[in-house]
Amino acid sequence: MYYGADYYPEHWPKERWAEDARLMKEANINVVRLAEFAWAKLEPAEGHYDFSWLDEAIDILGKEGIKAVIGTPTATPPKWLVDKYPDIYMKDRYGHVRGFGSRRHYCYNSPVYHEYTKRIVSKIAKRYGVNENVIAWQIDNEFGCQDTGQCYCENCQLAFREWLKERYGSLENLNRAWGTVFWSQTYNDWDEIILPYYTVCEDSDHRFHGHNPGLLLDFYRFSSDSVVSYQKLQVDLIREFASQPITHNLMGHFPEIDYFKLGKDLDFVSWDNYPRNQWRIDGSDFREVAMAHDLMRGVKDKGFWVMEQQSGPCGWSVMGRTPKPGQLRLWTYQAVAHGAEAIVYFRWRTCAFGAEEYWYGILDHDGIPRRRYGEVQKTGKELQAISDIIVGSRVVSETAIIKSYDNLWSHRIQPHSTGFDYNTLLMSYYKGLINNNINTDVISIDHDLDRYKVVFMPAFNLVKEDIIEKIEEYVKNGGNLVLTFRSGSRNWDNSMRTDTLPGGFRKLAGIEVEEFDSLNQDCEGITGIMGDGTAITWCDILKPNGAGVLAVYASGYYRGSAAITVNTFGKGKVYYVGCGLDQKSLDKLIESIAGEAEVGQVLPWKTEGVEAVKKEKDGKPYIMVLNHNPVPVIVDTGGNYTDLLTGGKINNKLELEPYGVSVLV
Repeated sequence: MYYGADYYPEHWPKERWAEDARLMKEANINVVRLAEFAWAKLEPAEGHYDFSWLDEAIDILGKEGIKAVIGTPTATPPKWLVDKYPDIYMKDRYGHVRGFGSRRHYCYNSPVYHEYTKRIVSKIAKRYGVNENVIAWQIDNEFGCQDTGQCYCENCQLAFREWLKERYGSLENLNRAWGTVFWSQTYNDWDEIILPYYTVCEDSDHRFHGHNPGLLLDFYRFSSDSVVSYQKLQVDLIREFASQPITHNLMGHFPEIDYFKLGKDLDFVSWDNYPRNQWRIDGSDFREVAMAHDLMRGVKDKGFWVMEQQSGPCGWSVMGRTPKPGQLRLWTYQAVAHGAEAIVYFRWRTCAFGAEEYWYGILDHDGIPRRRYGEVQKTGKELQAISDIIVGSRVVSETAIIKSYDNLWSHRIQPHSTGFDYNTLLMSYYKGLINNNINTDVISIDHDLDRYKVVFMPAFNLVKEDIIEKIEEYVKNGGNLVLTFRSGSRNWDNSMRTDTLPGGFRKLAGIEVEEFDSLNQDCEGITGIMGDGTAITWCDILKPNGAGVLAVYASGYYRGSAAITVNTFGKGKVYYVGCGLDQKSLDKLIESIAGEAEVGQVLPWKTEGVEAVKKEKDGKPYIMVLNHNPVPVIVDTGGNYTDLLTGGKINNKLELEPYGVSVLV
């Protein structure tokens, strides 16, 4: 198993490198990521390359048995390049240039930048593609980070028009799909088509963009495809000169890039995990991190890397809380539990300058090993001892949540309720599963569904016939499907269907939506199989057409109307949840649905703040139990186990220290 740190030898005197390598080896580190921000160091002037320092660093590390992942440095185009070609810069939707001074200051569709990308990537790939100490490549760094997923420059304007020509074939088709007859927006020439710049009818809080919803959705798709194409440019170059596997470091729940598409050209997925930082001062809910891990696993349906795992307090202008003793180990094991096959901490030593001089690593500024180093060292030793059951293992899941970036973008354009967010809705269902000790996968609609007993498909608003047919076939064959409000009402081009709601899912669900109520921040009562609860965000008022009623509204003018239904379809069942639910009620509903489908629980009893994940390797199961609480807990395991980390015997009761971990067989 690879276990490592992100290392920046260019930030430190050469005299320190050997000492760093020695300390890494003592900490059980066997891999580092290098050079992803080093373009100006590798090519200080156009055409003048200096790889000597990187050669030396790789050699020093290699002598200690430490391998390298090389990052292509294209996230940071050097000053000499952007000064010579300022049209490389991105522009925002107000037409402002996003210039030099930070990072990610380039347009994915700049032809000039493509050429310079080819030059630097080819040079690096030729040089290190045959180096035995280089074991993988990382393309660029964190595509889309710092709101760089969408660009509004002239290069993108031209590229968008070409993308639309490819998609629609004719202006007649485009005008029909977008409904440009509305507000006299008909296009008579491809050159008339604009990007969705700031326009009239836009709210100050940007909830309404004013633009045509079809244009906006296609711009989201185009922008995501632009990133995918730019990544492929680099992937193809590296594969021409090198045989090592290729990855990119994704960002969990980041909304602007379709990670399922981005992952197709990669050999494996990696991602950057910061549970406590400037934007999460008190820390993320552990279930949000767990879902991000599961999404990363779902991108390619296999194990992944964490390429940046938080290893200290961090922030640019505001500091997140310092990880408490045991939390670095806990976060590492959580990643492994959900499918990580390699952990790389960010960063080895805290930088003494630049925007991230307060983004702490394993070592502080002075380079002296302290508590965090000791925790990394201990964790690495443990992981190497059990690595044979980690690499190549799989999470045992009988349920899945379908995530659709097209639907995410459609809802982002028109959420229609101040209380609605697509990712938040998916998260509520994920929490309901994890709160019931049920493993789940997070997958795309293109994934094979047949291996799952229950598939959750929240707010799947955009539909097309092949999707409807696929879902119907899954249910006919005995699958259980959970649909929610905001489903089936739109065509794939973001226009409205004209059949009765829930549109494409009406026959499947055995209901009609007579009308709906966007609750925004209000709520209504609901009562049914989960007891009395609260309806939030949105209420579909349902008319059963063959479906049975599981819950009704208990307040409002639609009191007594159906809110949640179930319909038998072929050998399977379709549940329709017509409203948002408070988490307690949703947990109970999911418990009932999972029980009806005979979905297995990882452990028989749930302990607050404790996570349990069932895995298997070569047909041999094991359970990873994680205590996210700052206090000790006792977990009822419902059986006898051996803890692989301690060798201790567990007889129905497992005692876990604060932030403690056990691996049970």
